[in-house]
Amino acid sequence: FTHWRIPYSWAVQNVLTRILRGYDNFFAKRAKRPPRFKRRVGYTSQTFNGKQCPIEGVGNKEYGIRRSAVARIRLNGRWYKFWYSRPIEGTIKQVTVKRDKLGDFYLTITTDDTGLTPEPKTGYAAGFDFGLTTYLTCSDGTQYESPEFYKQANRIVKKANRNLSGKQRGSKNRHKARLHLARVHRKIERQREDHHWKLALDLVREFDICFFEDITLKGMMRLWGRKISDLAFGHFMQKIRWQADKRCKRVETIDRWTATTPICHACGQKQAFIDLKIREWRCGCGLRHDRDLNAAINILKVGTSTFEGGDVRLAIASGLC
Repeated sequence: FTHWRIPYSWAVQNVLTRILRGYDNFFAKRAKRPPRFKRRVGYTSQTFNGKQCPIEGVGNKEYGIRRSAVARIRLNGRWYKFWYSRPIEGTIKQVTVKRDKLGDFYLTITTDDTGLTPEPKTGYAAGFDFGLTTYLTCSDGTQYESPEFYKQANRIVKKANRNLSGKQRGSKNRHKARLHLARVHRKIERQREDHHWKLALDLVREFDICFFEDITLKGMMRLWGRKISDLAFGHFMQKIRWQADKRCKRVETIDRWTATTPICHACGQKQAFIDLKIREWRCGCGLRHDRDLNAAINILKVGTSTFEGGDVRLAIASGLC
């Protein structure tokens, strides 16, 4: 058992803690399956205590690839060089080393720094409706489209899958084909995440409070599986919440059972239509509504009545309806 003495005892104990957490989530019905062993080519990670991983060279003027600063970190008795894109502030609590399916290693450094960068208040609040034809429709009439990166690269993904399936198992060519397929998926994931981060930052900077509808993504995936995964609205919500907390803004969600689409935002009459093909409709009061815009305005009204908005002005495009 001499190989168990190579890593730090804290790192090995952390693995047992993560396995225990996985079983607790399974027995508490928070996870579908218990933790299991992963393949060698899958994701692999190890967590270290911050005191066990000294870092040298932070803040120097030496730069490497992509204009990122270069530093050194000591892991398991050896020094490794790494590049970091932002300054490391505060006391380091833990360091996680993760290897992706391509064999590249990444460091996640956790510190006790709050990382708050408050943005100036704009005094505006807005509601947003998530849709399949238009990614986000704001209550002021602005529409935000999704590039649908997986749909754009669908032909490349199919070709890479066919290339992988035609290779002999255990051969070097199959290993190269597997890396090529993983590289294609990683590019799609990074493009989607970059788009989400930029969109979340723009919305947080423009509005003090953003209201969304708590939709059932699992139910939508049963109907439009791959398209919902390509839009990745759940991952976008995680990013915009993180951006709002970092910049002292607010992101709230209204109840999923609140009727927002068939209700006229002007008179409150409920329409009888249910078909998703109906994108525009005229209310009995005479107003002609766009389906997504009317839902976004109703989300804003329900959000401001449910949550205290404070000193904000509503961004409602009632003149555009």
